[in-house]
Amino acid sequence: MDNQIKIDLIMFNMSSYTEWQKGTNNRNYQLLKNFQENDKINKILAVDYLPFTFKRSLRNYRENLLDNIASGKIIKRGLLYKLTQVNEKLYVYSTVKSVISPNQVLKDLKKIVKKLEMENIINWSCFPVWIDYYHKFSEKLTVFDAVDNWAEHPSYQKIKNKILDNYQKIAKDVDLIFTVSEEVQKVFSERQKIIWVPNGVDFSHYQKKYNLINRDIGDLKKPILGYHGIIQDKLDLELLKNISKNFNDLSIALIGPVWYKNITKDLKDCQNIYLLGPKPYSELPMYIQKFDVAIIPHRVDKFLISTNPMKLYEYLACGKPVVTNYQKELEDFVPYIYLANNQEEFIDYVRKALQEDPRENLEKRQEIVKEQTWKKKVSIILDYIYKELGIKL
Repeated sequence: MDNQIKIDLIMFNMSSYTEWQKGTNNRNYQLLKNFQENDKINKILAVDYLPFTFKRSLRNYRENLLDNIASGKIIKRGLLYKLTQVNEKLYVYSTVKSVISPNQVLKDLKKIVKKLEMENIINWSCFPVWIDYYHKFSEKLTVFDAVDNWAEHPSYQKIKNKILDNYQKIAKDVDLIFTVSEEVQKVFSERQKIIWVPNGVDFSHYQKKYNLINRDIGDLKKPILGYHGIIQDKLDLELLKNISKNFNDLSIALIGPVWYKNITKDLKDCQNIYLLGPKPYSELPMYIQKFDVAIIPHRVDKFLISTNPMKLYEYLACGKPVVTNYQKELEDFVPYIYLANNQEEFIDYVRKALQEDPRENLEKRQEIVKEQTWKKKVSIILDYIYKELGIKL
């Protein structure tokens, strides 16, 4: 296939576009963002997170259908769905029909694909709950992006068996599988079609300088231990409380949306832990730059070993010392990060990191991730896609 031929992308997402606009930052968002900027891509039809429970559908209805995408133009809408044009390349389809009739979702999407005159279609998904939409659009290629091992995610334990079954169907039926870590490769039976593409970072974004600092972080007592991400059950709350107890003379800033009320309740007695809420992606560098030490206090379990934490790349892009629980895949970042094997070691490493001269290894940390940009990751992914298309067309 001629590499100058552009491709159209149907992308089934693990998040909703409105979530990204409110500050959620994940691999899915960064790939979509960089696909838009790549001249090999013609049009993208982004499918918001398809709810499979009535509880989630109510949230999607409120956030995706009642609320509008900032600067987007609504092309078509019905009671239970909406199509928004974000820019000349990107269209976002939002719906709650998946709970009632997945087939109606397919009918909607086929009409949209026809209306947008999409050709050379790549059917891309990173959402292992729904895999029924592969091979439905006369696509040239099917792709799955394995963002962590969802079968081990604490929030998806009720449908763990379904996800494991879906992984095997994906291994059998999908043309290319990209994985975020080497560990995730083990969930797929067909290994020959798997390509490991670790996470990356928008390095230049984290070099931004800010004349004004938001007071919620600017007024905190120094030094500051910082974390950013979704505040959910993958966080080790006991470790956080232990850190709070051992370092009661500093501030611990948690940046991100709180998914569960019990987390706020569980941390309420920790007077030096501050839940600062979600922040726009544009402001995220400002918050990380105010951290003295960045931490990743995740629970040590089967889910953790499948991950390749984006936040690590972002912390290092800001030159920050990082303390995280041990993962084999992170050994290459030592000695510029601290890998803790238990709670006691985590606390010892926090103490050691606080004693560092903040300027000593700043540039070395940045150098580790400087070339690991999302732009390059997308270029690698598209090279594999075009190679595969060259065989098929």
